[in-house]
Amino acid sequence: MTDSPRVVVRGEAVVEVAPDTADLVVTVQVRDPRRERAVALLAERQQVVLRLLEEHRGVIGSVSTDAVAVFPEPGDGGRISRSIATTTTRVRVDEAPAAAELVVAVAALPDTAVHGPHWRLSRTHPAHGQVRTAAVTDAISRARAYAEALGCRLTGLVEVRDVGTDGGGFRAAAFSSTGAAPQLELQPAPQEVRGQIEVTVTMSEPDEEVFQR
Repeated sequence: MTDSPRVVVRGEAVVEVAPDTADLVVTVQVRDPRRERAVALLAERQQVVLRLLEEHRGVIGSVSTDAVAVFPEPGDGGRISRSIATTTTRVRVDEAPAAAELVVAVAALPDTAVHGPHWRLSRTHPAHGQVRTAAVTDAISRARAYAEALGCRLTGLVEVRDVGTDGGGFRAAAFSSTGAAPQLELQPAPQEVRGQIEVTVTMSEPDEEVFQR
C-alpha cells in the first residue's frame, strides 16, 4: 500500500444560510456634577436594562458585562465640570427574528444606546456539518478526475485533514434613542460558511500509454 501512487487534493465547499443568532451591544451612559451621583444613576439605569432583558429571557442566550468606566469630563479652562459613568453589556440573542423587537425595546430606554444586531451563525448550526460533507465530496471528485486522467482508479484512503471551516462576516446596524422607539423591520444578512479539507488517497498504477501521448 505504501508503494502505491498517491494523489493529494483539497476539497472546498461554500453555503449561505440565514443567521440563527445575533449580538447586541447595549451602552448606558450618564453624566452628573457629582461623581457619586453619576455612579448611583448609572446603577439605576443599568437595573432598568437588566429588568428589560429578563423580560425577554426566553430568546436571550447570554448577558455579560463588557466594561464599566467612570471618569471626569473637562469643562472650560480645564476644570472638571462633571463625571461620566458608563457600562457596556453584550447580549446574545438565540432567536434571530426576536432581535428586532429587542432592539426597539432597549433603544427606548433613557441614557441607553444599542448597537446591532450583529448577525451570526451558532456553532451547532447544521450548515457547518453540511460544508464538511460537501468538501469531502468535492475532494473525492477531484481525486477521481486526476486518477482517470492518468488511466488509474482510486484504491484507498490514506489521510483526511481538516483545513478548517468558518462562518462569514456579519453586517451590523446601529440604533440609539432616548425618546419613542421606532418600528424597525430588520433583514438578517446571509452568513457564508466555508469548509476545506485535504485528502490523500492511493490509486492504481497509471496507464503507461498516458505518458507516451
